Amino acid sequence: MATALKLFAAKGYAATSVAHIQQAAGLAPGSGALYKHFGSKRELLESAVAHRIDAIVTAREQYDAGHPKTTEEAVRSAGQLIWANLTESEELLRVMLREPDELGELDEKTWQVITDNAYQRFADELAASNRSGRTQIPDPEATAAVAISALSYAATLQALTKRTPGNVDNDRFFEAWVTQTVSTIKQHRSQNN
Repeated sequence: MATALKLFAAKGYAATSVAHIQQAAGLAPGSGALYKHFGSKRELLESAVAHRIDAIVTAREQYDAGHPKTTEEAVRSAGQLIWANLTESEELLRVMLREPDELGELDEKTWQVITDNAYQRFADELAASNRSGRTQIPDPEATAAVAISALSYAATLQALTKRTPGNVDNDRFFEAWVTQTVSTIKQHRSQNN
């Protein structure tokens, strides 16, 4: 799966043949060895997407098991989870961005998992903070979208161009993201907190 995703990301899904995948994976091209594991190139892609989705869900479950003590700790651990999922999905992200029509319903399913595990969960956390009286964030969904889109833009830019926003290295970018996100949340703390 990893070899196929690398080829799909580099050459494109449509331009990558089964023979290319077999050769790159160390199998004899034209031998049909790939078909012992996958019924088709499409099934191989579907398996790679399912594997990535499972990894995202597992990471979310690990995050949910944690109990951050401070706002910064919560933002940092959520950001690290999102950042890791995006960077570990770089090849799949490249395929999704370059050839959404080739992926069809897989594209929608993958974006749904990304949305549920990043944007919506972050928005839900901000809304819960409002309900508990800790904060008074005017628009939790928009605030979450702005915060998460910064991370997803950086990952997308890197996946497509191998560049980072403003040519700032990943560590500096992430630390600035944490500082800015925490500052936004603290700015809307309730008066009694």
